[in-house]
Amino acid sequence: MNEPTPDTTGEVSAESLSDDSPSASQRRHHFKAIITRTSPRVTTLAMGLAFFIVAVGPAAAQSQVGDVYCNTGVATGIDLVFSAVAGLGLPATGYYTGKAGLSYMRAGGNPEKQNEAKEKLVMSGIGFGIVVLALVSPELIDKIGSQMGFGFSDCVKPF
Repeated sequence: MNEPTPDTTGEVSAESLSDDSPSASQRRHHFKAIITRTSPRVTTLAMGLAFFIVAVGPAAAQSQVGDVYCNTGVATGIDLVFSAVAGLGLPATGYYTGKAGLSYMRAGGNPEKQNEAKEKLVMSGIGFGIVVLALVSPELIDKIGSQMGFGFSDCVKPF
C-alpha cells in the first residue's frame, strides 16, 4: 500500500494519497495534525461548549426544572438546607452585627479598637448580605426563568 508521507509541517500531502478513501491511520494522523496546530484556548472553548451542550440538553427539554426530584430525598434536603440557612444564618448575623456595634460604641476614642469594630461590622454586614442573597436567589432565578420559558418545580422551591 502506498503510505502517505508527511511534509515538514506535519500535513499529509494530497499527491501521496493514492485512493479516494483514506484509511483510519491517515485520518487519525490528519486529525492529530489539526489538533496540534490549534491554540489551547480554542480547544478549551470547544470542549467547554461541547460539555455545556451535553449537560444542558436534557434540562432544556424539561419545562419544569426539578420534576425528577419530587418526593425524593433531594427535595427534603433542599428544604432542610434553606431552613437551616434561614433559621441559623439570620440570627447569627444579627448577633454579630449587634456585637460589632456595641464594641464600636465602647471603643471610645481608641482608633485601633474603632477600626477593629468597623471591620467586624463590615464583615457581619457582608455575612448578612450573603444569607439574604442565598434565600432570595432561587426566587429571582425562578422569576427570570419563567420569563425565558422554564421554571423550577414546586417541590424544589425552598420557600
